[in-house]
Amino acid sequence: MKYTLLTLVLISTTSLQAGHHEKMMDAKDVVKKAYATFASGDTEGWTALHADDLTFTVFGNMPTTGKHIGPEAVIKNVFEPIAVHWPNFKILHKAIYSDGNMVFVHSDMTADGLSTETLHMFRVEEGIIQSFTAFDDTGSMSEAIVN
Repeated sequence: MKYTLLTLVLISTTSLQAGHHEKMMDAKDVVKKAYATFASGDTEGWTALHADDLTFTVFGNMPTTGKHIGPEAVIKNVFEPIAVHWPNFKILHKAIYSDGNMVFVHSDMTADGLSTETLHMFRVEEGIIQSFTAFDDTGSMSEAIVN
């Protein structure tokens, strides 16, 4: 009887804790989800995948250039200008590489008057994107600016 009671207690304890061990997405899956939310315009979903103190770096001399801190700054200073200056902007991945918590994405980048390639680098910690750096073809992007 003691053995049966102990077994039942262990089974019920194990099943109560089962929901607390959900598998966290790996770094590559987090980045893929971030691109999907960006492409669909889901800024709330995109924000949820990024740290509050996200460092988002864009090089060059363009309307989006700078080191933007936090998801809201990125939406205001990067995403909103992209829609204005590069109509029909799209990213099509050619390859996604990961090394631990670092993810590198090689993509085709297109918009009206723009057809080039880019490389993006992400650092992901515990399922949240902490930093992003764009290694864009800023010359082609600058030439394609509308407005």
